[in-house]
Amino acid sequence: MSNLNGKRVLITGASGGIGRSIALKLAEYNTKLALQYRDEHKITKVIEDIKSVNDYYSNDDNIIALYADVSSYDNVKAMVDQMEERFNGIDALVAAAGYPISKEEWFTDPLSISDDLLDRPWNIDLKGSYHCVRAVAPIMKRQGHGSIVLVGSTPALVGDFYGLAYTLAKAAVIALVKSLALVLAPEIRINCIVLGSIATDANLRILSSKEVDEMSKNIPLKRFGRAEEVADVAVFLVSDNSAYITGQSIVVDGGEVRL
Repeated sequence: MSNLNGKRVLITGASGGIGRSIALKLAEYNTKLALQYRDEHKITKVIEDIKSVNDYYSNDDNIIALYADVSSYDNVKAMVDQMEERFNGIDALVAAAGYPISKEEWFTDPLSISDDLLDRPWNIDLKGSYHCVRAVAPIMKRQGHGSIVLVGSTPALVGDFYGLAYTLAKAAVIALVKSLALVLAPEIRINCIVLGSIATDANLRILSSKEVDEMSKNIPLKRFGRAEEVADVAVFLVSDNSAYITGQSIVVDGGEVRL
């Protein structure tokens, strides 16, 4: 995708499984990368990995790590300002930051969820996504172009016995995309990647190998997805190859949910 060369892309959650894979994939196309992080050690390793496979990033003008708490609009606005100052604009946002829900939190009785637990994924997944869109949209509008990619999850489409706090936040992200597609057009496209079972460290940490095997039986492709496969979809949505796609939820789940 030669049209990605030089595109200025902000990726949140860039030190985690999905965000890291998206950063590494975009680095194959000489994009200018701004990588949001909370864990300095992890983001340092991501940047080292990127530089090891592409000399383009030996020039620090082409990559920057930005600390921010996405649940705070002030933090996000300061991050976006730094990116704009470094790269003189923003062509794309991939908001991959998400709350790392624990196994205990996931299996909390849906009718006994505390306000605190409701707020945790809501603050990161929904408010964090909205804060990022709110901060980048004026820049993209002035430029006359931009692409935004948010991240949802299949329980938000069909429900689940558990994980209600997470499901509510992800359902709101999908609704956010549908509404903002109308607001941001025609200059800016916004889409959502809706994830099924993906073999990230975060997911595998709370699932036993037996649980993974049992869950895989219900997936037509008989396996969990790979973070790299999600990254391929994100790269497509960032690129001009998806120029006529906006307001959509792209499901990446091996066929488990068939709408």
